[in-house]
Amino acid sequence: MWMDEIRQRNDNMVQNAWYLAKESWNWDKRILLFLGITTLTGIALPVFGIYLPKVAVDLLLQRADAMRVLQVLGSMVGCMLILQGVHGDLSKRAYLHHNGCRNTFFIQRLFLVSLQCKYSYTEDSEFYKLYRRAINAVRSGDASGPSVFFDQIPRLVTGVACFFLYSGILARLHILVILLLLLTSLVTYFFRHRENICYERTRDAYAVAEKRLYYTIGGCRNSRTGKDVRVYSMKNWLIGQIQRFQGEEREILKIRRRKGYETHLVGCGLNFLRDGFAYAYLIVQTLQGKIGVGDFMLFFGAITGFSAWITGLVDQMSMLKTANVKMNDLRSFLDIPAEDADSGECELQNVSEGVEIAFEHVSFAYPGSDKEVISDLSFHIRKGEHVALVGLNGAGKSTLLKLMMGMYEPSGGKILLNGTDITKLRKRDIYRLYSAVFQETMILPAMIDENIALKPKRDLDRKRVEQMLSLAGLDEDFAQRNITLDSYMTDRLVEDGIYLSGGQEQKFLLARALYKDAPVLLLDEPTAALDPLAEQEVYESYQKLCQNRTALFISHRLASTQFSDWIMFLQDGRIIEQGSHQELLEKGGEYAKLYELQSYYYNQAEDAQMREEAGYAGE
Repeated sequence: MWMDEIRQRNDNMVQNAWYLAKESWNWDKRILLFLGITTLTGIALPVFGIYLPKVAVDLLLQRADAMRVLQVLGSMVGCMLILQGVHGDLSKRAYLHHNGCRNTFFIQRLFLVSLQCKYSYTEDSEFYKLYRRAINAVRSGDASGPSVFFDQIPRLVTGVACFFLYSGILARLHILVILLLLLTSLVTYFFRHRENICYERTRDAYAVAEKRLYYTIGGCRNSRTGKDVRVYSMKNWLIGQIQRFQGEEREILKIRRRKGYETHLVGCGLNFLRDGFAYAYLIVQTLQGKIGVGDFMLFFGAITGFSAWITGLVDQMSMLKTANVKMNDLRSFLDIPAEDADSGECELQNVSEGVEIAFEHVSFAYPGSDKEVISDLSFHIRKGEHVALVGLNGAGKSTLLKLMMGMYEPSGGKILLNGTDITKLRKRDIYRLYSAVFQETMILPAMIDENIALKPKRDLDRKRVEQMLSLAGLDEDFAQRNITLDSYMTDRLVEDGIYLSGGQEQKFLLARALYKDAPVLLLDEPTAALDPLAEQEVYESYQKLCQNRTALFISHRLASTQFSDWIMFLQDGRIIEQGSHQELLEKGGEYAKLYELQSYYYNQAEDAQMREEAGYAGE
């Protein structure tokens, strides 16, 4: 595992509440101010509510004059109305502000962690699991971890304050009444706790089922897979898969709901017994003359309020326990350290003159695996050389590329850039050395110029963008289609977004690589989806535009090799042959066999394409 050093947090509610308070204070100080005031008004309102009926009855029994009744009750009701207005207004304000904190601050931080962490982490399944949990922790609406804390902690503080207030009032009654109220509350809490344990135990299973479901749904929506779905009549199979994964989710939710129903039924039954006994006790005490009518109203309100507050405290603790799990999930992902891109023992020298790359007995194995993907690999690429790295799928070509870019660290041997050990250089300096075109194309739903420069408009050079598109051979194609630098790409954000053909897309990516103007160009299977003629055209463009740059062409197809100064043939993580194209053909080894085989099929493909074009011309 890449992420063995990353631990799952297990902080308690106080620690997470303190963390949230500090973060919200840094984000928007008004959140804590509003919550503090609403907590105080939340405590004051029940006090007025419980004493108002007693005061009113006592005034009536004392035959107080109407003016005094109006003064006392009017003052109390006026205070209550003011408190309710302040409480309601600030509660809404606090809700809006802490939701802004959740939806903006924490979402941004999750995004930044995924961008700034070590690349190796992103290829670990544990990273994705932590990410899904963290996203669920902040994207569950009012059930999100931060939202529950912001909402329930003020209510919990209010509930505790009212618990002691009502306990002081009810202390004048028989101790058995208090014990009964507390005992029933403890039983309710026990069932709530069982419900929380059930949630925690099913959390990972639910995350897996959710991942499978959304992956399948996302694949069905993807326009690239739409053709296969229709041609191969995959609809019923995919619907079956979706129903299967939905069924897995439903089974987990069914288990959770069952525990929730049990808790609800027990709570209702205990509330009925508790309140019924307490009210019967008060009626008997009143009929026996042990308490007055005013005190009856006070105790009646206190018991009702006490029961409600106890139930509320149990519910709040239950919700906070569930939210605490989510807060730990959120913080566990946020704890993933950013890659230290600025530390290094020395600077890379003479970059302006070019870059030499040397592997000295480099080996590499993925953590948790005994099999070496790269094994005792040594080679030397001189400044300005164009080298082809070829081999069948699974030979270790892409892994070698990631090692060269510093995304992985070798488990043995050294990688030298201009004679300096790559582990002693700053990551930021290493990344600046390379322009790359990877297998997985990245076209953003942004404008043409932003996609080339990979920068916002205010920071890019539009003239340079135009020059690079022209060098890549796209200026005429774009002019014919009325595509400008301000045209949007893809239809994810706009309906009329543009798409490029396979060959145009590769030229576009080349223009992007040229815009960066790095001394080393890396091409990882850039033409895998192109036909032979389009592939030939793309490589001719690469060769022409890569002058004075060190370039590494990686492919399992051999069209790139004729444009290279020399070739490495990789097999099972080792170089089994190297030399120029002609030297390797004369040697008659694995390279020559593969070249002969591919040339046969390439010639057939070219002949077929020429016949097809001739047929169209005849028509």
